Amino acid sequence: MTTTILPTKAVAALLRKELRTRFPGIKFSVRCSTGTAAAWINVHHEDGPTSAQVDEICGKYEGRSFDGMADTYTDHGTTLIAGEAGEMPTEVQYGCDGINTARDFTPAGHIEAQRIVRESSNMPHLVLCDDAGVLVEGRDITDGQSCEFNDGWHAWDRSHLSAWSAVRFLLQHVDLTPAPARQ
Repeated sequence: MTTTILPTKAVAALLRKELRTRFPGIKFSVRCSTGTAAAWINVHHEDGPTSAQVDEICGKYEGRSFDGMADTYTDHGTTLIAGEAGEMPTEVQYGCDGINTARDFTPAGHIEAQRIVRESSNMPHLVLCDDAGVLVEGRDITDGQSCEFNDGWHAWDRSHLSAWSAVRFLLQHVDLTPAPARQ
């Protein structure tokens, strides 16, 4: 069986299609890098699924991954892709060296983080954002007092904490995909 190498641009198209299928209604930016990093893909989204959910999908499309400890790439081998009915599957190798993902939060996400603080934190008086979801910026939201956020997986004990950091910590495991679109 011959192996077909899919270029990074084709891998990005496949990845974009799967993300749209798995998370309808969520807007993803899937872009190929340029220059020296031309075999890398950058994926960005706001609110929606967790980074871990997106990373799980993206990991299937990496042909190689970088090992910073050894300063080398690890080849992930080939994958069989089903074609049309009655055809044999095709063996492909993804020509993508890695996929970087990023998740940001809209004002609606900020308001959800504030709700979590009020309902489940030992510091319900902390204010992360205003009623419109605009983050409190430029100051320590804990006023130098020790506080602990616990999201059920990790605890974060900080004496100084920004609203931006608190939102990211609190929402890292929270799926903000609208309920009808969740699978």
